[in-house]
Amino acid sequence: MPNALPRSLTLGLVAALMLGLAASCCYRFGGATVPPLPAFSELPSRELAQDLRQRLTEVKSRRGSFTVAVTDRELSSYVIGLLQSGEGEFPARDMQLAFRDGYLQVWATFIDVAPVDIPMYVRATVEARNGALEFHIQEAVAGRIVVPGAMRELISRSLSETLAEMQLGLSVESVRLEPGEMILAGEVTGPIPDLP
Repeated sequence: MPNALPRSLTLGLVAALMLGLAASCCYRFGGATVPPLPAFSELPSRELAQDLRQRLTEVKSRRGSFTVAVTDRELSSYVIGLLQSGEGEFPARDMQLAFRDGYLQVWATFIDVAPVDIPMYVRATVEARNGALEFHIQEAVAGRIVVPGAMRELISRSLSETLAEMQLGLSVESVRLEPGEMILAGEVTGPIPDLP
């Protein structure tokens, strides 16, 4: 039975992204504001997180091709559950994800990384390349500070390379982002770690 993917590694990917933004001295000041959170018709819940775990467990149980759809409410519920179960391991709260037509949005409030809480916003596209997901951050705002392109590219590359190096037993051949949903397709190529 494969080892569970460590919570610290899962959340570490997100932490690397956000803390890199917060620690950078390459910001462009401009009075930017973090866009408001979308109003979901259904709030994040344990049931939605469990639905996601169950669907991914079904993918894990077989070899060959797969197609799986993940809603933004499910993924937000899953991430919030990880944050709540690992108090003190990840300095964020109020994290939420939203899938749009061709891009995703991430909101979070970082705590204990600066004298004040820092609201963060990231807009990114995702594509499948060489069997792995590749992220391209198009916009990032930390508080009222806009993160410039060079820093966004560096964090995008680092996040994409980290995910590729994890070799999760999946070769992702396509990813499609639609309003409220992400659809992944590809091949199961080896053992897949248990979700934390």
